[in-house]
Formats: sequence, structure tokens, C-alpha cells
Amino acid sequence: VQTSAIMSESEHYLQQLESAILHAATTGSQESSHRLDVERCQSTDGLAGACLELLRRRGWGAISVVETNTTSVAQCDAVAFYALTTLQRSPLLSCLPSTTAPPTDIFSTLRNQLRHLLLTTVSHLPNLHSMPNFVATKIGVLLALLVREEYPIDWVCPWRDVLAALNLSNDSNIALGKMASMGMYLSFLDAICDEIVYPAADDTEGNHKVNNNQRERIRREQVKDALRGFPIFPNILINGPSEPSVPLEHTDAANIVGWLLNVLTVTASQENTSDEVLIIAVRAAATLKRYLSWIDLRLAMNQNLVQILLVGLGGASSGVGDGDDISEEPTQRTLLAVECAYCLGEIVDRGMDEQKKLALLAELNIFGTLCHLARLEVGSGAPVDSRHHKVAGKLDLITMDATHIEAVAAAAELINTAGLALIQGWELDPTSQPTNMQMEQCLELVLVCLAYDSIDVSGAVVDLISRILVSLEKKEEYWNFLNATSSSNGDDTICNKIMSRILLILHMRMKYPTDFQFDYEDEEEAEEEIYRTHLRKLYQKIVRLRPQMVLPFIGQCLSSLPQPLSSSPTSDLEASLRLVYHYGEGRRPAPGAKTALKDAPFREMVMALHRSDVSSHPHREILLLYYDLSVRYSGILKETPELLTVMLASISGNRGLQHPHTRVRCRCCYLLLRLVKLVGANAMRPHVEVVVDGCQRLLFPPTTQSGILTIPPNEALYLFEATGILLGNTGLDTAVQVRCATAVLTPHIRSIEQTLQSPDLTRDVEAYGEQLSMSISAIAQLSKGWQKHPPPEVQTVLAAAVDVCRNVLLALPSSPLVRNRTAVLLQRMILCLGEGILPPLPSFFGPLLSYCTLEDDVLDVSQLINQLCIKFKDKAAPSVDSAILPFLQKVLAIQLTETTVTSGSSDMNGGGTNGISPPPHLITEQLSIRKQAFATLQHIVVHNVSAVLYSETNVASLGDVLQLMNDGATTVPDPLMNKTCTQFFCELIKQWGYDSGSDQQNPVPPTHVTNAFFDFVYGVFVPDMIRCILDTTFNVKDAHKSRVLAEYSRALWVLKQSRRGNAEFHSRVVELLVLGGNYAGGRKGSPAIANGFQSVACGKDIGLILKAWKEELKQQ
Repeated sequence: VQTSAIMSESEHYLQQLESAILHAATTGSQESSHRLDVERCQSTDGLAGACLELLRRRGWGAISVVETNTTSVAQCDAVAFYALTTLQRSPLLSCLPSTTAPPTDIFSTLRNQLRHLLLTTVSHLPNLHSMPNFVATKIGVLLALLVREEYPIDWVCPWRDVLAALNLSNDSNIALGKMASMGMYLSFLDAICDEIVYPAADDTEGNHKVNNNQRERIRREQVKDALRGFPIFPNILINGPSEPSVPLEHTDAANIVGWLLNVLTVTASQENTSDEVLIIAVRAAATLKRYLSWIDLRLAMNQNLVQILLVGLGGASSGVGDGDDISEEPTQRTLLAVECAYCLGEIVDRGMDEQKKLALLAELNIFGTLCHLARLEVGSGAPVDSRHHKVAGKLDLITMDATHIEAVAAAAELINTAGLALIQGWELDPTSQPTNMQMEQCLELVLVCLAYDSIDVSGAVVDLISRILVSLEKKEEYWNFLNATSSSNGDDTICNKIMSRILLILHMRMKYPTDFQFDYEDEEEAEEEIYRTHLRKLYQKIVRLRPQMVLPFIGQCLSSLPQPLSSSPTSDLEASLRLVYHYGEGRRPAPGAKTALKDAPFREMVMALHRSDVSSHPHREILLLYYDLSVRYSGILKETPELLTVMLASISGNRGLQHPHTRVRCRCCYLLLRLVKLVGANAMRPHVEVVVDGCQRLLFPPTTQSGILTIPPNEALYLFEATGILLGNTGLDTAVQVRCATAVLTPHIRSIEQTLQSPDLTRDVEAYGEQLSMSISAIAQLSKGWQKHPPPEVQTVLAAAVDVCRNVLLALPSSPLVRNRTAVLLQRMILCLGEGILPPLPSFFGPLLSYCTLEDDVLDVSQLINQLCIKFKDKAAPSVDSAILPFLQKVLAIQLTETTVTSGSSDMNGGGTNGISPPPHLITEQLSIRKQAFATLQHIVVHNVSAVLYSETNVASLGDVLQLMNDGATTVPDPLMNKTCTQFFCELIKQWGYDSGSDQQNPVPPTHVTNAFFDFVYGVFVPDMIRCILDTTFNVKDAHKSRVLAEYSRALWVLKQSRRGNAEFHSRVVELLVLGGNYAGGRKGSPAIANGFQSVACGKDIGLILKAWKEELKQQ
């Protein structure tokens, strides 16, 4: 009765579990899935026993599938997949030690039951035919995990057992009836690689994750060693001896490779093989590739295996189908050729020294076989005889679509991999005739692939071509020796011939397809562009190596174009212009463009292009390339005024800034600015008013004039900058500058004012903020032309524009873009207006700081204050006085309020600290913000603006400011900030202490301010710094820390020499701190240290005394 009750309870539990699984699978309920996960985690065996029982209830482990009226096939699949997944995640397959698991025999019993259940299930052929692929894959994974747990001790030969269960043990042929069984075995072999050889990142649950990962790693290594014949010691987590104990041909790895080889051999021996069989062969080759990278090299180099791979490589189908139609989909024969190429690549890519790699390549004879398959002639002109005479087939590397492109691309990748390995060893021994023959074959193959009309093939060998060019540069004599029998007279050396051929191919492949739309957002066209970028880099290398050979080639390409150039084919003309454009990138010494123009033939080519009608070509990309070329070689335009006039007319008209295509208009804005900067003020002087008027019409088209195309606001900024440079740097009369600047700014300001009158201004801050920020940026860009002493009349015009920008800021202070662009404009106006910018500045600081909520806002305001202090020194004090305290408050407010860097941090807002240390990444963010406060206060003091610290506005917060800087000097974990804050105190002591070297004209703070300051210095700063420096974590040998020590030593010296007198220094530093040890955690110094402080003659001496004190404490 008790047994029956237990069975009834177990049955009830299984029914509930099954119902929960089905409910979660059919409804997708997250709650049900979570309950199942909780149940699994709470179970001792991870529900392994229950899942085994669920599988048995559905016919797993039985000879025939059990079907009931209450369970559908879909439900069986859902329950079965859950059970299999749960078993995969259970502790019995997690390499757990016996101390963390139930008794070992329980887990061992469960694993034996699981193995028996899986092998019995797959042994029944109908089960395999009806089994979904995802379930079959999961079975393979479970079998692989069982191998990881039990092989080779508890499961001696898994491969034999799985083959026997699948009834494949005695098969020497591939039978259609056993496709499912062979697929299952391949899934098992793939799972071995996935779970043991190439495991993914582990996401094991639980606190034992780290240790468990280590045990799994060791078990994986043991399994791999056992596969290769090395002995394994059970229960000892060490590797076996360095030599295998099993003959190579008897290892399990050899058995696996042998089975895969048998599948490929049977396929290769049959001419009319069905697609079903070829699918298995392709899978077998793909699986073999994964084993070839780590099995014994002797197995990978098996003659029969290499022979079959080469045969498979030559068996790709033709890309031309019936009726000469192009067959786009690869056949199974082609896919098999691809996998065979990958297998050979894995063999070649095995790690070894150069000499062994050369021997490997000679044994494989990949280059000879590929030349044979491609029907290429190398050397004497006779067809190459491959040593693998049995290798039949064809791999056409020349004619497009004669062989499926997938196979050709795979062959190109193989050539690239093998060629990189070959050239490395060949450079060490270029005298070996067999190696030289391979090098010649490799060179011919790689050049043929480079010329192939497909980026998948041509792009696959770019790395090898680049390596060959490097070798030609550094090992030129080796290459000339490569084919010494060839006649090489004068400059016609082997190296020149090779580079000349590569150059010809590059020019041919640089040409875009006729249907190329230059749409770089399209994925395929973006790949085309990336490919040509690589080709251009190869071209630049050839230019660097052989400029005298490239120049005639460029001339031939240009002269071969149909005339006039405006009617030349786009792809041909674009490729030729590319040769001219990138020629300067390859010339040396830098700058290459300037060096290139010293070549008279090249200079004549560029001038001929300017005199041609290339700017009338209908394609936009030709126009842009020509303009880019003109800007790069602008030295010619600078020296030839008539060509510059023509260029300006072209780029400013309907072939440039008024071109119908937006991309051309936008690009020409930038190119015009570059051209103006490069040709200089003298060359542009005759064209200033014309260009400025033209830019003005483009920026603000007259309402009466139609047909003028608009320019996007962000691109129009280039025109504003170009206009400013032309007005301010070309020597125009002041009246002309004022007139032109007013003409440009007036419609712009009018547009801003109209926008500010919009009733929707504050309702759509983002849209209006972006629009108005662009307007502010335009004024800032225009002002770049007057960086040094602009005339007062021009300053008046710019000051009026600044007033308008202030109105924008007051109207939209909540827009981050407006705040940022306003800060940038003010920094520009500091250079343009000089002291004239100081009076209106306080009205800007108010709205800038009121909405200062981002780190970028802090940076903008900090840079503005710093620049004012640097430029105007003490004259900046009235302008920045009201901004200092709000700025510091915003800095601390932006930091995370719930955490603090240190318990001693000060809060400018009066709030306390809770002493909770934030994580490291938050500390970094906080410090990056506080750094701006430290730097700003340091600039204020260093540049004699320290009067703002004791002004009526800020004097009440002086103590908080000093505490903030003291924290920065002593507690912030950044030595650069420590140095900045220490320098703050040093400079302030000099200014307020009136040492002998200080400036007597500095404003004198009130007595109560100086007394409070020096009390803080003696009572807080000096002892805190002494504690910090004497701490064992302060490394005086560190470069940054040594600068902190030097700055503090200088501060003590200045303090000692201040008007407060040496007596106070002696009593409050030497007696109280050194001899008395009266500082946090203080330890007294010896009388010798105290005497040293008294007898120092400079700041460096104090630094030496501090080091001696630190060393004395260390010895104690």
C-alpha cells in the first residue's frame, strides 16, 4: 500500500510538471516559466530524474513510439524539448565534484539511464525520420556532454556505441535509407566540437560558477587528450604525459576522421550522386574542418584525405546552367568544393615554424593543384603538371560564372591563407627551387584572383597582395632572383614587372560597375566602396615604391579616355581621376600633395584637367572627385590665377553650390572653405567681394529671385566661416568689411528675431532650439575671420550680434543646444571683442547656470570662465564674480546625490554625506565633473582673479571653497587633481601672504579674510597633506605623485616666507605637526627632521625633508 501511494504521488507530480510545461509552451507565460526554473533550481538533481521519466512516458527508450489519445505530437515535442534542455542544464552534466552533489552512484546511475534512453531512441529508424531537427540537435548535445563527463573511464568508446546504435558500424557506403542516421552522427560530432573543443561562453548558474568552469575546462582538455591517444588519470586534475600511449591509427580521433573520410571518398567515387547524399557529404566536410585544426597533424596530412579534399575542390559546378542561363544558387557539388577549400585552409593555418610550414605546403602542393585545375601556365609556358594526377575537374579563376562564384571565392581565400604562410618562409630561404616554383605559382594565382570580376574573389586576396608589396620593398633582390632565367634589362626587373601588373589590375578593378548608384547606405554598395578603399591603399603603396613607374601609367590612362572628358564613361573617368587624387597620398616625404606637385609630368596632368571640361560631366561623383582633387592640389590654383577663377566660378555655380543634388551642394560648401584656407589671402583677394556676395545670395536668397536651391543649415556654417575669413584676412578696407559683414548678418539677425516671435517657441523647445542654435553657430563661424584685433567698427557689428544671441538664450535657456552654442560664441567673442565682451557677460552666466544640468554644461561654463581669466586676468573679476558660487553649486549638484566619493567630501549646498562609496565607474564620472570645479578655481587664482573669492557675493562661502580644494588635494584618487588643488593653495598663499617674489599690485583682501585663510592652511591643509604624503600608499617614485610632492613643498616654502613670518611656521608646523604629530593618525618626526624644516633654503629642500621623514617612518 505504501509503495502504491508513493507511485501515485510520483505520478501526480509528473502530471503536474507536464501540465506546467505544456501551459508555458502554449501560452508563453513568463510566470509559468519562472516557476519551472525555481522548481529546477530547488531540485537536488535539477529535475533530471523527473525529466527522464517524462521522456519514457512519451516513448523514449522504447522500440516503438507510444502514442496516446490525450497527447499530440506537438505536445510531445514541447515536453521532450523541455526535458532534454533541463537535462542539459542539470548538475549530473555539469562536472560537479562529489562533495557538492548527492552520492556519486546516484548521478552515475542517472547518466547511465540517460545514455541508454538516448541510444535506444536513436537506434529505431522511424524515430529519426519523425524527429524534428532541433530535437535531434539537442540529442547530439546531450551525448557530447555525457562524453565530457564519462569518457574515457566510464564510457570507453562513445563513437563506436553511437555508430552501433545508429546501425552504421559496418557501412562502407552511403545509403539513402540511412541519411537520417548519418545526420544524427554528424550532429553528435558537431556537438563534440561545440561543447568540448570550442565551447561558448559559459553561463552556469550558482555560486560555484568559477570553480565549476575550471573543472569543465580541465575535463575538456582531458577529453581532447584522450581522443588523441594520451593517457588520462581519473580523479587527478592534471594532464597526462607528453607522449601518446596509443598508436596514432588506433586513436579515437583517427576513427572519427576515418569515418568522415569514408563519407567523402564514397561521394567522390560516384559521378551521379544524388543531392541527398551530397548534403551528407557537405556536412561531413564541414564537420571535418572543425577537427582538422586540433587533431594530430599526421592525421590531417593523410594522403588519402588530402587527395579527396583536392578532388572535392575541383568538383564545383559551372555557374552557367541550361540554355546558357546564369545559375545563381550554388549546387551541392559547389558547396562541397567550398568546404573542401576550408578544410585545406585549416590544415595550412596550423601553427608551426616557417621551415615546417614550407614542408607542409610542399606536401600539400596546393598551388600546383590549383594551377592545374585553373589551367594556368606558369614559368616556361607549359601547363603545370600537378603531382596529384588523379585530381580531375576544373576551377576557372578567369572566366566569370564558368565556375560557381562560391567555389572561386573559397579558393581565393585558400590562396590568400597559403600564400601568406608561403611568403613568410620563402623570405628566409629564397634559394630553394621547389619553394621558388611554389612562389611563382602563388604569384600567378593571386594576380588572377585579384583581377577576377567579383569583390568576393578579388577582395579575398587583398591581404596577400599587400604582403607581396611589402616583400617587394624589403626583399627586392629575392624577387629578382625568383625568375633569374628571365631577361631583365635596365629598369625592366621582376619587381617592376610584378608591380606594373598589379597596377594595371588595380586600375581595372577600381572601376565601379555600370549600375553602381553611389548609395553608401545600401549594404551591397557599401561593401563595394570598402573593397575599393582597400585597392586604393594598395595603389598608394605602389606609388610610394615606384612613383616613376606610376606617372606614365596615369598619363596613359588619362590620354586613353574619350574626348571631351565631359562625355567619357563615368566608371572609366572616375577610376582615372582616382589615380590622380590618391597619387599624393603615396608620395614621400610628407605632405604628399606638395611633393607630388614637384613632379613636372604630374603637375602638367593636373593643369590639363583644370583646362578640360571635366567640370561639365553630368555625373555628380565625377564633379565631387574633381573638386576634391582641385583642393588637394590647390598649390597649382594658388600660383595660376586664371585657373583659380575658373574653379571658383564652377564650384559656386550650378555645377557646385547650386547643383540639383543635395550631396553636391553640401560637399561644395566644405570644399570652398578648404580652398579659401589653402590658397591664402593674397590669391583670394581679387575674388573676395564676388564670392562674399555669392555666398550671401545662397544663404539668404532674395524673395524676388526664384530657382535658388537651399543649403542645409549645418552645411551653411562652412559658408559663414569662408565669408568671415575672406572679409577679415584679405586686407579689405574697414568700410568694406563693415558693409559686407552687415550685409551678411542683417538678414540672419532678422531671421532670428522672427523666430523668437513664434508663439510655439516654448512649446517645441527641441525643434526651435536646434534651429536657433544653428543661427548662433553661424555667427560664431563668421567671427573666425577676425581673431586678432578687428577694427572697432567691425567689433560694433559683432557686438550687436552678441546682443541678439543673448535674447535667444533668454528665450530658450532650457535648450542644451542653445546653451552649448552660446558658450562657444562667447569664447569666440573673447578673441574678437576683447574687453568689450566683459560688460554683457553676467547677463549670459545667469541663464547658462540656471539650466546647467548636464556634464557638458559644466564643461562649457568652466572653459568660458577659464578663458576669461587667461585673457583678461584681474579685469575679468567683475564679469565672473556672480557666476563662481552658482557654478560650484551646480558642479556638486550634478554628482550623484545618493553616493559620495569620500566621507570627508564637502557639499556646497549644505547637504551632508552618507559615507557610501560608489562603484568605480561612478567615481570616474563624479571626478570628471569635479575636475572642472578644481580647474576653474585654479585658473582664478593663478591668473590673479582671486578677488572674486572674497567679494561681497562669495566671501560667505570661502570656507566651503577652501574645503572643496583641500578635499581635492588630499582625498581625490587622482594625482593630477591633487596637483591642481595643491597649486591653488600655493598661489593663493603667494598672493595673500606677500612673499618677497609676489606682485605688490595684487588687491589686498580684508584682514579677517587673510586670517581665516591662513588659519585654514595651518589647521587643515598642511596637516592633511602631511598625512597624505606620509601614508604608505603615497609612492614618491611615481611621476604624478612626485609632482604633487613638489607642488606641496613649494607651498610650504612660500608659507614659510610669507608675511606671517617664520615664527608662526615653526610653531604651527615644526612644533605642532612634526615634533608633536598633531595630525590625523600622526606619527612624530625626529629632531633631525624638525631641524631640517628650519634650515631649508628652497622648496626642493622641503621635498627632500618630507622624503626623509617618510623613509624614517618606514624604518620605524
